[in-house]
Amino acid sequence: MRLYIDGLFYKGSGIGRYYESLTKEFAKRGIKIYTCVCKNLKSNFEKDFAGISDIVPIFVDYEKFSIKGFFKQSKILKKLENEVDLFFYPHINLPYYIPQNTIATIHDLTPFTSYWDRNEVKRKIFLFYLKRALKYSAKIIAVTNTIANELKLTFKWLKKDIEVIYEFVEDKFTINYRQDKPIFNKPYLLFVGNRKKHKNIELLINAFSKIKHNIPHYLIIAGSKEKDNDYVDISVKNLGVKDRVIEFIQPSDETIINLYTFADLFVFPSLFEGFGLPPLEAVNLGCPVILSDIPALREIFGESCLYFDPHNVNNLAETILKVIYDRNFRKELLKKQQERLKIFDKDRIINKYIELFDKIRFTKVIHESSTFR
Repeated sequence: MRLYIDGLFYKGSGIGRYYESLTKEFAKRGIKIYTCVCKNLKSNFEKDFAGISDIVPIFVDYEKFSIKGFFKQSKILKKLENEVDLFFYPHINLPYYIPQNTIATIHDLTPFTSYWDRNEVKRKIFLFYLKRALKYSAKIIAVTNTIANELKLTFKWLKKDIEVIYEFVEDKFTINYRQDKPIFNKPYLLFVGNRKKHKNIELLINAFSKIKHNIPHYLIIAGSKEKDNDYVDISVKNLGVKDRVIEFIQPSDETIINLYTFADLFVFPSLFEGFGLPPLEAVNLGCPVILSDIPALREIFGESCLYFDPHNVNNLAETILKVIYDRNFRKELLKKQQERLKIFDKDRIINKYIELFDKIRFTKVIHESSTFR
């Protein structure tokens, strides 16, 4: 099989990781891959994908969602139509020309929520791309049933079936890659993720400020940061917890693996998620998690988790203390969550993708044969 995978989200937080994981796994299974990647990331790409011969990178001079890329990438896709069987987009950033056998992926609908913290222009751009993806793609993939259902409710005109395929945890976020020495030598609670509004980190900081005198733990916040003095920094200062909050900005995967490995508890207070991969990574490395009570996280963790109200700071504070105070409960919680991980078996998920690709290829051949006749 020959596959084009759009790589313009490479190194772009969650979707970039999703792209990198899938690309490597498809190549391992003998699928030849063509992929457009921003030329500014050429050295990163060549390092990350070193030794994988079935990947043909096309380094381009434009970025995702750019006007230049919207038109320029169309020429590349037209040239590739006779070279590849399918065009797979890990997001919705389809260019002006969309080949017939294109697959798009929907990760979340945050721009339609009150938690959207970008401007109205970006919301409209997202809507423009989303509608085109829904209308012109041969197949739509959603990363949870939660997102698939929201798509059907939001776009009642959408008649296509939506394929739900979960994400999986990369091999490096497994127990085999646990590290021996912690980079932070005191007990701590952990959050990993970006600092966008819907991540609700302010609630976590507030809850931590209420219980900091009851536990010896620090709070570690690890992830990307868009400006020097953001709402997280302001909350830390205003709540007087600067001496107990540690920040890791733009941490490497090795750093994140270390932080997961030695944390006593991972806390994920999001107001909205399409999937939520960090909690699965944490559990995979032996760290129990508590989660906000929202539909996508309920779908992912089911009855294996302890949930809290993401609008109630006291409820979060009480939930943290319940897990931290009771070591046996913490162990049982982790055991249940590790059992839940079996649903997200990597090989099973990759096979679902390949089955879908084969189905679309077969349909394409039948269609072309019928047209020829």
